[in-house]
Amino acid sequence: MTFLAPAWIALAAGAALAVVAIHLIAWRLPRTVALPTARFVPNEPARLAARAIRPSDFVLLALRVAIILAGGLALAKPRLGVAPSGSGTVIAIDGSIGDTAAIRDSLRGIPDTDVTRFVVFDTAVQVLSDEASAVRAIVSDDDSTKTSLTVGLLAAIREAKLLRRNYESVRVVLVSSLARGQFDQATEGVRATWSDSIRIVRIPVAARDVQPAHVEFDVTADDPVVAGIRLAHSHGLLEGSSRVVRGSPTASDSTFASSGKTLVLWPRLRENAVESVDAVHAGDATAIGHFRRSPAVSDSGRVIARWVDGDPAAHETMLGTGCVRTIAFDVSDPGDFVLTTSFQRLVSVLVAPCGQQFDREVAADSVVEALVAPSAGRSTTRLPDESGGPNRLAALLMALAILLAIAEMTLRRGVRTAPVEHAA
Repeated sequence: MTFLAPAWIALAAGAALAVVAIHLIAWRLPRTVALPTARFVPNEPARLAARAIRPSDFVLLALRVAIILAGGLALAKPRLGVAPSGSGTVIAIDGSIGDTAAIRDSLRGIPDTDVTRFVVFDTAVQVLSDEASAVRAIVSDDDSTKTSLTVGLLAAIREAKLLRRNYESVRVVLVSSLARGQFDQATEGVRATWSDSIRIVRIPVAARDVQPAHVEFDVTADDPVVAGIRLAHSHGLLEGSSRVVRGSPTASDSTFASSGKTLVLWPRLRENAVESVDAVHAGDATAIGHFRRSPAVSDSGRVIARWVDGDPAAHETMLGTGCVRTIAFDVSDPGDFVLTTSFQRLVSVLVAPCGQQFDREVAADSVVEALVAPSAGRSTTRLPDESGGPNRLAALLMALAILLAIAEMTLRRGVRTAPVEHAA
């Protein structure tokens, strides 16, 4: 048997000794003295404390000591079984990798431990106990590109904390492509819930088929944005099926997006809009030039482009099996900014197939290194401890203490005190 809070045992033992010492002190009535008048009555209390020469009420004493010891043992959180020993491993596998051969090779490089748990994740989680089941789960995932590292880390860390109940050392291994689209604002906070390091096994992003480019335009006049997109198309920078709407969208546009294609809402701004030199970053493309900046886009959906000051410049929302992208900037008609390579690379990201460009872009090394070791100088965030569960032994001991307290109270009321002295 082990105790999670053994200090309570020492406190209970000290309290029991104090109860025994107090029990040995009894009250006695002073001796009777015949006095002729009340003038000679001594000014002293009616009863005095003295050591009991013959201690009594041993059953009452035993009950009081048992109450304290049972309560102390309950607060010490006893647990049956031996102390944790051995080692365990939790392997979190990115379900979007799809390359099972690369995953098997990476798993061979992980040293064996007493127990291994596999966590296969994308936007959901499967916890498995053997490698074969984990590989089958990845194959059945159908190479999904929608993956959340936050979901995978959360499940892996919780599983590791469960293993810590029975194993002395537990480590977490993350097998993933670590694309930028897999990170979100909660990833750092979830990582902070694990105080130990995390081993990273990075798998190259699986190659995917290039979709033929087909771009439609809804525009009424000459447009510099359309000219830049067409030039990017002629240079082979575009792929997938998309439609660029420079006016107001219609019901047919929504139908186009819901069928699995990309609808780009890129409204034209008025001619007297404020124009300034600014920079827009999307994916791995950055364009610096003369922009007309519109009000900030809605917080809904995923931000796919930002201004140099961090404000969102474009966002994407899903519609059916496709998506709708809203652009919050425009370019001026005069000039050759739309003919530059930087602008063509920017529009190639903005009209790319839904989600793929951003999910598959490799994350920076600094971001990956932040996953390996916990942040220095930062307190570890604690998740609710789900590993302990109800301590039934402690509950039984506390119930015993309550029953003994009831018995002690009943016995104390039934004890008839002696005429000369009685116990405390």
